[in-house]
Amino acid sequence: MRVYHNIPALFAYNSVSQTNGSLQKSINKLSTGLRINSAADDAAGLAISEKMRAQYKGLDQAVSNAQDGISMIQTAEGALNETHSILQRMRELSVQAANDTLTSQDRQYIQLEVDQLRDEVDRIAGTTQFNKKKLLDGSASVLWSTDELSTKVFVRGGLRTIDQYGQKIVAEGNYKLSVEAKAGQTQVQKSDIFKVKHDDVIADVSGKEALGIKTLSGEGLVHASANATSVKLNATLTGARTTSVAISHSFGVQDGVPTGFLNFLSNTTETLFTGNVVNGSTLWEVKAVNGEKITFNVKVQTVGSTAGAVMQSAEKDITIDFAAANGASALDALTAAGLSFNALTGAHVATSMNANLKVGEQFVVNVSRQATAAAEDGLKFSVTADGVSNTQEMQFYFDDDALNDTQKELKFWAFDEDGTAQLSTYKFDMGTLAAGEATFRQLDAGDEAYEDVSLRDLDKFWDASSGRFLMDDPQTIKLVQGDGKDASITLYSQDTLGDLALKLNNAISSGLDQIKVLDAANRDENKGNFVKFVEDDADNTPYSVRGTLVISSAVAGKAGNINFIGDEDVVKALSLNEVQKASENTFNVKVTNAHTGTNVNQVEVTGNQLVGVVHPNVDVEIDAMAGLNAAWDDAAKKWTVSSSGTYDTTVHLADNTTVFQIGANEKEDMGVYVGDMSTRSLGLNKVLVTDRDSASRSITVIDSAIDRVSSQRGNLGAYQNRLEHTINNLTTASTNLTAAESRIRDLDMAKEMMNFTKLNILMQAGNSMLAQANQLPNAVMQLLR
Repeated sequence: MRVYHNIPALFAYNSVSQTNGSLQKSINKLSTGLRINSAADDAAGLAISEKMRAQYKGLDQAVSNAQDGISMIQTAEGALNETHSILQRMRELSVQAANDTLTSQDRQYIQLEVDQLRDEVDRIAGTTQFNKKKLLDGSASVLWSTDELSTKVFVRGGLRTIDQYGQKIVAEGNYKLSVEAKAGQTQVQKSDIFKVKHDDVIADVSGKEALGIKTLSGEGLVHASANATSVKLNATLTGARTTSVAISHSFGVQDGVPTGFLNFLSNTTETLFTGNVVNGSTLWEVKAVNGEKITFNVKVQTVGSTAGAVMQSAEKDITIDFAAANGASALDALTAAGLSFNALTGAHVATSMNANLKVGEQFVVNVSRQATAAAEDGLKFSVTADGVSNTQEMQFYFDDDALNDTQKELKFWAFDEDGTAQLSTYKFDMGTLAAGEATFRQLDAGDEAYEDVSLRDLDKFWDASSGRFLMDDPQTIKLVQGDGKDASITLYSQDTLGDLALKLNNAISSGLDQIKVLDAANRDENKGNFVKFVEDDADNTPYSVRGTLVISSAVAGKAGNINFIGDEDVVKALSLNEVQKASENTFNVKVTNAHTGTNVNQVEVTGNQLVGVVHPNVDVEIDAMAGLNAAWDDAAKKWTVSSSGTYDTTVHLADNTTVFQIGANEKEDMGVYVGDMSTRSLGLNKVLVTDRDSASRSITVIDSAIDRVSSQRGNLGAYQNRLEHTINNLTTASTNLTAAESRIRDLDMAKEMMNFTKLNILMQAGNSMLAQANQLPNAVMQLLR
């Protein structure tokens, strides 16, 4: 028996310690439910478990990713559902506008709704987002930029492709497009032939500004006889239309203009006028014939010589005895009868006029007085009828002060085409008159118009049924180009055909920006040729019909077609029709890598749309006049489009494909292609319903847009269905992998409870035996007794 070492107690203690360790492990397992709580529990099992755990947790997150992807897709698809509804409405409006029961104004109202619907399509495309990520503007697939504002990129999907080995390749980079163009044809439109509505319309006035004449008006002088500077009632009349007002001498300053008078009976004191009267026009009408004595009614118009002198007129009956004439001319007869013109010179009477006059016949005597100044210091005022060699001429003299008057009226008698005496009136804002000639035409109703004829004097701008002038209120006309650009002009009642042409020309040149396509060398010279009023016709050209407006687009193809929107009656007054239809340009496009020069593609296309040329999911729109410019062909009277050399533009593409991580490992993903759903990408920027033909074309354009949106929605639906299958597959994989990992790592609670019970009993037995062993050394005390 040993006292110093209690070997049985040691054995019992070791057993109790081991049981206690095992019991602690069992309690740990039972409290966590895991078989492996540390690497010591099962080192290999832990490694396998952690790998499996990474996989199934990744799968679970992939399921969550797929569900988020579905939510994102449903957001985009829901937005496109509204886009579809808008397109259906636009198509409905286009069909409605294609019906000719509508007026131009009605179609304009429809166009307003179409424009708003287009804006809403753009708003949906630009603002539809999921978690701050834009979905429908193309940026969810590709980021792009170009070196030219006119070069546009339309995204239909991402840049990722999968090769035959399953490798995902991204075709991004910078691409150089070298364009060589073959010119198409531009649109030319012409108006109706404009006719004058009213009589006595002054037109085709030229030279008056250069002569210092600021305003010019007249009436009654459109014809002259073939043999006279005065016109007799029964003389043969000519139907000439052009009249010229010639100023053959410039004014000089006159001093000391004498006081004169117009005295018809020199042997009496009877006068018609006294005072500063130096110019006169008289109309003589036979009132009574009594043998050789003839009574005339004389009407006189005069012009004074001084500033502010009042126009004077008078009427008096004078009886003259022609017995002394002896067959001489009427002027001689009048002189012989005692008629004196005193110091007045330049009296003219037709030499064929004799004493055999009848009651009612008329003749004209125009007189003027030579003042102290030389003849060339006066204003010689002559009126010439086109095709008539003789001239009816008056010469007027004014002093220096008279030239400072704001306005002078020159009046004299003449006969119109019906043989009726008219007092012709010419009003001058005097200014500083110079030598030269001013011409004008006096037009009657039904005559072809000239550029300076007011819209008020044109029959087309009057409502024939109501007599209403279409321009009583300002009218706005909107010009819409085929590429979507637009400009507006406003017409007023006082506008002329020239003003209309100028406003339309400026709208096309600047508003539609067609000036940029003109040949730079002659741009300033030719920028006024977009719209011209034809006064001088040119056979076998668009200018072959005089009296029409010709509207010439300088942009070839449909992109340059111009449509006009406005009040129905105003647009109908223009009555535009195409005399030359536009045809598309042809472009040979070579695509190369901008950095290496490697050839990517080369195609020839009609029109400026490059569909899938740079990349299958990317369309590029280049300038409609890339590599072309327009020059005016003055002989052909139209724009000639020709090549200006190779046109280069660069496109930068960066892949931004929306990628869903739908697996637990690298590369286990899927790309979602969501294209640009804006109006320009869908082609809706060219939708016009302002006329029947445009509305009809718009139906096809909208159908194409509907197909494009349907295709995108179909893709999104396919993506969603795929993701739903993906979720099912991932869930199955995750479940099985979790079960496998559970078998490795999870605790069998029942089995472990058996083990725990065993260990608990062993612990109690061990503790009891250890107590007994600790009592064994007490036996030694028995020996010591």
